[in-house]
Amino acid sequence: MRTLTAVGLVMQLLALFLVSPRSARAEADVEEWPLAEFPEPSGVVYHPDRDTLFIVGDQGDIAEVSTAGKLVKIRNIGGDLEGVTCNPATGLLYVIREGHEILFEIRPDDFEIVRRFTIDRSFEGNVNYLERGGDGIEGVTFRPDEGHPEGGRFFAVNQFDPPALLELEVPLRSATERFAQARIVAAHEVGSPPLSGVRWDPVSDAFLVVSALWRSVWVADAEGRELRSVRIPGFMQEGIEMLPDGSFVIVQDTGGLIRWNPAGNPFRDGREQASVSEKAAKGRQDDD
Repeated sequence: MRTLTAVGLVMQLLALFLVSPRSARAEADVEEWPLAEFPEPSGVVYHPDRDTLFIVGDQGDIAEVSTAGKLVKIRNIGGDLEGVTCNPATGLLYVIREGHEILFEIRPDDFEIVRRFTIDRSFEGNVNYLERGGDGIEGVTFRPDEGHPEGGRFFAVNQFDPPALLELEVPLRSATERFAQARIVAAHEVGSPPLSGVRWDPVSDAFLVVSALWRSVWVADAEGRELRSVRIPGFMQEGIEMLPDGSFVIVQDTGGLIRWNPAGNPFRDGREQASVSEKAAKGRQDDD
Protein backbone atom coordinates (compact mmCIF):
# COMPACT_ATOMS: atom_id res chain seq x y z
CA MET A 1 0.00 0.00 0.00
CA ARG A 2 1.24 3.48 -0.80
CA THR A 3 1.97 6.05 1.87
CA LEU A 4 -1.28 7.59 3.01
CA THR A 5 -2.16 11.08 1.77
CA ALA A 6 -3.21 13.80 4.21
CA VAL A 7 -6.84 12.86 3.56
CA GLY A 8 -5.99 9.22 4.19
CA LEU A 9 -4.33 10.07 7.48
CA VAL A 10 -7.42 11.99 8.61
CA MET A 11 -9.61 9.02 7.65
CA GLN A 12 -7.30 6.69 9.58
CA LEU A 13 -7.66 8.83 12.71
CA LEU A 14 -11.42 8.91 12.29
CA ALA A 15 -11.48 5.16 11.97
CA LEU A 16 -9.61 4.80 15.26
CA PHE A 17 -12.36 6.76 17.02
CA LEU A 18 -15.38 5.43 15.12
CA VAL A 19 -14.54 1.73 15.44
CA SER A 20 -14.97 0.28 18.90
CA PRO A 21 -11.78 -0.87 20.66
CA ARG A 22 -10.90 -4.54 20.92
CA SER A 23 -12.15 -6.45 23.92
CA ALA A 24 -9.78 -7.77 26.59
CA ARG A 25 -10.49 -11.30 25.33
CA ALA A 26 -9.52 -10.30 21.77
CA GLU A 27 -6.25 -8.91 23.09
CA ALA A 28 -5.57 -12.15 24.98
CA ASP A 29 -6.11 -14.17 21.77
CA VAL A 30 -3.44 -12.29 19.81
CA GLU A 31 0.17 -13.44 19.43
CA GLU A 32 2.70 -11.04 17.92
CA TRP A 33 5.24 -12.25 15.34
CA PRO A 34 7.69 -9.32 14.88
CA LEU A 35 9.67 -10.76 11.90
CA ALA A 36 12.22 -7.96 11.96
CA GLU A 37 13.91 -9.41 8.86
CA PHE A 38 10.84 -8.68 6.73
CA PRO A 39 9.83 -5.01 6.23
CA GLU A 40 6.30 -3.95 5.27
CA PRO A 41 4.51 -7.30 4.78
CA SER A 42 1.40 -6.94 2.63
CA GLY A 43 0.10 -10.41 1.70
CA VAL A 44 -0.02 -13.93 3.16
CA VAL A 45 -1.12 -17.42 2.11
CA TYR A 46 -0.99 -20.87 3.71
CA HIS A 47 0.59 -23.62 1.59
CA PRO A 48 -1.17 -26.94 2.32
CA ASP A 49 1.59 -29.21 0.94
CA ARG A 50 4.41 -27.52 2.84
CA ASP A 51 2.42 -26.62 6.00
CA THR A 52 4.02 -23.17 5.95
CA LEU A 53 3.04 -19.59 5.17
CA PHE A 54 4.30 -17.42 2.32
CA ILE A 55 4.35 -13.64 2.68
CA VAL A 56 5.18 -10.79 0.30
CA GLY A 57 5.97 -7.14 0.95
CA ASP A 58 6.12 -3.61 -0.42
CA GLN A 59 9.91 -3.73 -0.79
CA GLY A 60 9.84 -6.68 -3.21
CA ASP A 61 10.45 -9.41 -0.63
CA ILE A 62 8.94 -12.90 -0.62
CA ALA A 63 9.46 -15.26 2.31
CA GLU A 64 8.44 -18.63 3.69
CA VAL A 65 7.46 -18.61 7.37
CA SER A 66 6.63 -21.50 9.69
CA THR A 67 3.22 -21.74 11.37
CA ALA A 68 5.05 -20.76 14.57
CA GLY A 69 6.11 -17.44 13.03
CA LYS A 70 9.75 -18.31 12.27
CA LEU A 71 11.46 -17.22 9.05
CA VAL A 72 12.41 -20.18 6.84
CA LYS A 73 13.81 -18.37 3.79
CA ILE A 74 13.56 -15.00 2.07
CA ARG A 75 14.36 -13.50 -1.33
CA ASN A 76 13.94 -10.10 -2.95
CA ILE A 77 12.44 -10.15 -6.46
CA GLY A 78 11.79 -6.39 -6.66
CA GLY A 79 8.75 -4.19 -7.09
CA ASP A 80 5.81 -3.45 -4.83
CA LEU A 81 4.45 -6.92 -4.02
CA GLU A 82 0.95 -6.69 -2.58
CA GLY A 83 -0.71 -10.11 -2.64
CA VAL A 84 0.09 -13.82 -2.76
CA THR A 85 -2.00 -16.95 -3.29
CA CYS A 86 -1.48 -20.64 -4.03
CA ASN A 87 -2.85 -23.18 -6.50
CA PRO A 88 -3.19 -26.35 -4.37
CA ALA A 89 -3.29 -28.57 -7.47
CA THR A 90 0.25 -27.59 -8.53
CA GLY A 91 1.67 -26.02 -5.38
CA LEU A 92 2.75 -22.95 -7.36
CA LEU A 93 2.52 -19.45 -5.86
CA TYR A 94 0.99 -16.41 -7.57
CA VAL A 95 2.18 -12.95 -6.53
CA ILE A 96 0.74 -9.56 -7.53
CA ARG A 97 3.07 -6.63 -8.26
CA GLU A 98 1.21 -3.33 -7.92
CA GLY A 99 1.85 -0.50 -10.37
CA HIS A 100 2.66 -2.62 -13.39
CA GLU A 101 -0.22 -4.97 -12.35
CA ILE A 102 1.67 -8.19 -13.06
CA LEU A 103 0.84 -11.64 -11.69
CA PHE A 104 3.97 -13.75 -11.18
CA GLU A 105 3.88 -17.55 -11.13
CA ILE A 106 6.57 -18.63 -8.65
CA ARG A 107 8.05 -21.92 -7.47
CA PRO A 108 7.81 -22.15 -3.66
CA ASP A 109 11.02 -24.14 -3.18
CA ASP A 110 13.44 -21.61 -4.69
CA PHE A 111 11.27 -18.52 -5.47
CA GLU A 112 12.13 -18.70 -9.18
CA ILE A 113 9.67 -16.90 -11.46
CA VAL A 114 8.14 -19.38 -13.91
CA ARG A 115 5.73 -17.13 -15.85
CA ARG A 116 4.46 -13.55 -15.89
CA PHE A 117 0.86 -12.58 -16.59
CA THR A 118 0.31 -8.88 -17.33
CA ILE A 119 -3.21 -7.84 -16.34
CA ASP A 120 -5.11 -6.04 -19.11
CA ARG A 121 -6.37 -2.78 -17.57
CA SER A 122 -9.47 -2.62 -19.80
CA PHE A 123 -12.99 -3.69 -18.87
CA GLU A 124 -16.35 -3.21 -20.58
CA GLY A 125 -14.98 -0.78 -23.17
CA ASN A 126 -12.95 1.33 -20.75
CA VAL A 127 -9.32 0.84 -21.81
CA ASN A 128 -8.04 2.32 -18.54
CA TYR A 129 -10.52 0.78 -16.10
CA LEU A 130 -7.57 0.14 -13.79
CA GLU A 131 -6.07 3.62 -13.84
CA ARG A 132 -2.37 3.92 -14.55
CA GLY A 133 -0.58 5.51 -11.66
CA GLY A 134 -3.56 4.91 -9.40
CA ASP A 135 -3.64 2.88 -6.19
CA GLY A 136 -3.84 -0.50 -7.89
CA ILE A 137 -4.30 -4.15 -7.05
CA GLU A 138 -3.70 -4.87 -3.36
CA GLY A 139 -4.56 -8.53 -2.96
CA VAL A 140 -5.21 -11.76 -4.86
CA THR A 141 -6.76 -15.16 -4.09
CA PHE A 142 -7.36 -18.36 -6.07
CA ARG A 143 -10.59 -20.37 -6.11
CA PRO A 144 -9.91 -23.87 -7.53
CA ASP A 145 -12.45 -25.25 -9.98
CA GLU A 146 -11.58 -28.37 -11.97
CA GLY A 147 -14.57 -27.70 -14.21
CA HIS A 148 -13.03 -24.41 -15.32
CA PRO A 149 -10.83 -24.54 -18.47
CA GLU A 150 -7.91 -23.01 -16.55
CA GLY A 151 -8.40 -25.09 -13.39
CA GLY A 152 -9.77 -22.24 -11.31
CA ARG A 153 -10.51 -18.54 -11.00
CA PHE A 154 -8.44 -15.69 -9.59
CA PHE A 155 -10.04 -12.84 -7.64
CA ALA A 156 -8.28 -9.59 -6.74
CA VAL A 157 -9.10 -6.34 -4.98
CA ASN A 158 -8.23 -2.94 -6.39
CA GLN A 159 -7.42 -0.34 -3.73
CA PHE A 160 -8.81 2.77 -5.45
CA ASP A 161 -9.60 3.90 -9.00
CA PRO A 162 -11.95 2.00 -8.67
CA PRO A 163 -12.25 0.11 -5.33
CA ALA A 164 -13.55 -3.26 -6.52
CA LEU A 165 -13.50 -7.05 -6.25
CA LEU A 166 -12.22 -8.26 -9.62
CA GLU A 167 -12.47 -11.67 -11.22
CA LEU A 168 -9.42 -12.36 -13.40
CA GLU A 169 -9.14 -14.93 -16.15
CA VAL A 170 -5.56 -16.20 -16.11
CA PRO A 171 -4.45 -18.69 -18.81
CA LEU A 172 -2.85 -21.22 -16.48
CA ARG A 173 -3.45 -24.12 -18.90
CA SER A 174 -4.08 -22.48 -22.26
CA ALA A 175 -0.87 -20.40 -22.35
CA THR A 176 2.50 -22.13 -22.32
CA GLU A 177 4.71 -19.13 -23.10
CA ARG A 178 6.62 -17.42 -20.32
CA PHE A 179 4.91 -14.06 -20.88
CA ALA A 180 1.11 -14.03 -21.21
CA GLN A 181 -1.86 -11.80 -20.43
CA ALA A 182 -4.67 -11.97 -17.87
CA ARG A 183 -7.93 -10.07 -18.24
CA ILE A 184 -10.73 -8.77 -16.05
CA VAL A 185 -13.98 -10.69 -16.61
CA ALA A 186 -16.04 -9.20 -13.76
CA ALA A 187 -15.80 -6.27 -11.35
CA HIS A 188 -17.96 -5.34 -8.35
CA GLU A 189 -17.56 -2.53 -5.83
CA VAL A 190 -17.40 -3.82 -2.26
CA GLY A 191 -16.92 -2.26 1.17
CA SER A 192 -15.38 1.17 1.64
CA PRO A 193 -12.03 2.14 0.10
CA PRO A 194 -9.20 1.62 0.43
CA LEU A 195 -9.24 -2.16 -0.02
CA SER A 196 -6.10 -3.94 1.18
CA GLY A 197 -6.39 -7.71 0.68
CA VAL A 198 -8.65 -10.63 -0.15
CA ARG A 199 -8.98 -14.31 0.78
CA TRP A 200 -11.44 -16.90 -0.53
CA ASP A 201 -13.09 -19.06 2.15
CA PRO A 202 -13.82 -22.53 0.71
CA VAL A 203 -16.39 -23.41 3.39
CA SER A 204 -18.67 -20.40 2.91
CA ASP A 205 -17.61 -19.75 -0.72
CA ALA A 206 -17.25 -16.11 0.31
CA PHE A 207 -14.46 -13.55 0.10
CA LEU A 208 -12.80 -11.84 3.04
CA VAL A 209 -11.96 -8.32 1.85
CA VAL A 210 -9.55 -6.52 4.17
CA SER A 211 -9.41 -2.76 4.75
CA ALA A 212 -6.28 -1.50 6.52
CA LEU A 213 -7.88 1.91 6.99
CA TRP A 214 -11.04 0.62 8.67
CA ARG A 215 -9.25 -2.27 10.44
CA SER A 216 -12.06 -4.55 9.29
CA VAL A 217 -12.96 -7.39 6.96
CA TRP A 218 -15.99 -7.27 4.68
CA VAL A 219 -17.37 -10.72 3.94
CA ALA A 220 -18.76 -10.68 0.40
CA ASP A 221 -19.96 -13.08 -2.28
CA ALA A 222 -18.47 -13.23 -5.79
CA GLU A 223 -20.83 -10.46 -6.94
CA GLY A 224 -19.56 -8.10 -4.25
CA ARG A 225 -22.70 -8.31 -2.10
CA GLU A 226 -21.72 -7.65 1.51
CA LEU A 227 -22.75 -10.41 3.91
CA ARG A 228 -21.25 -9.01 7.13
CA SER A 229 -18.43 -6.85 8.49
CA VAL A 230 -15.96 -7.95 11.16
CA ARG A 231 -13.42 -5.92 13.14
CA ILE A 232 -9.97 -7.54 13.25
CA PRO A 233 -6.99 -6.92 15.57
CA GLY A 234 -3.80 -5.20 14.51
CA PHE A 235 -2.85 -1.98 12.75
CA MET A 236 -2.64 -1.29 9.00
CA GLN A 237 -3.74 -4.85 8.26
CA GLU A 238 -3.16 -5.76 4.61
CA GLY A 239 -3.86 -9.48 4.43
CA ILE A 240 -5.41 -12.38 6.29
CA GLU A 241 -5.11 -16.17 6.12
CA MET A 242 -6.62 -19.06 8.05
CA LEU A 243 -4.48 -21.88 9.46
CA PRO A 244 -5.68 -25.51 9.74
CA ASP A 245 -6.23 -25.11 13.50
CA GLY A 246 -8.79 -22.33 12.89
CA SER A 247 -6.56 -19.42 13.90
CA PHE A 248 -5.82 -16.51 11.56
CA VAL A 249 -2.58 -14.86 10.49
CA ILE A 250 -2.78 -11.13 9.75
CA VAL A 251 0.01 -9.13 8.07
CA GLN A 252 0.57 -5.49 9.05
CA ASP A 253 2.01 -2.92 6.67
CA THR A 254 3.63 -1.25 9.68
CA GLY A 255 5.66 -4.44 10.25
CA GLY A 256 5.21 -7.87 11.74
CA LEU A 257 2.46 -10.48 11.69
CA ILE A 258 -0.29 -11.37 14.15
CA ARG A 259 -1.68 -14.79 14.96
CA TRP A 260 -5.28 -14.34 16.09
CA ASN A 261 -7.29 -17.13 17.69
CA PRO A 262 -10.90 -15.95 18.09
CA ALA A 263 -13.63 -18.07 19.69
CA GLY A 264 -15.17 -19.61 16.56
CA ASN A 265 -14.90 -18.24 13.05
CA PRO A 266 -16.26 -14.68 13.07
CA PHE A 267 -16.46 -14.60 9.26
CA ARG A 268 -19.01 -17.43 8.97
CA ASP A 269 -22.62 -17.48 10.09
CA GLY A 270 -24.13 -20.10 12.41
CA ARG A 271 -25.20 -22.41 9.59
CA GLU A 272 -21.71 -22.53 8.14
CA GLN A 273 -20.22 -23.18 11.57
CA ALA A 274 -22.70 -26.01 12.16
CA SER A 275 -21.83 -27.53 8.79
CA VAL A 276 -18.13 -27.56 9.67
CA SER A 277 -18.87 -29.17 13.06
CA GLU A 278 -21.06 -31.83 11.45
CA LYS A 279 -18.35 -32.70 8.91
CA ALA A 280 -15.74 -32.93 11.67
CA ALA A 281 -17.99 -35.19 13.75
CA LYS A 282 -18.69 -37.43 10.73
CA GLY A 283 -14.95 -37.65 10.06
CA ARG A 284 -14.34 -38.83 13.65
CA GLN A 285 -17.10 -41.49 13.29
CA ASP A 286 -15.57 -42.71 10.03
CA ASP A 287 -12.18 -43.00 11.73
CA ASP A 288 -13.76 -45.11 14.48
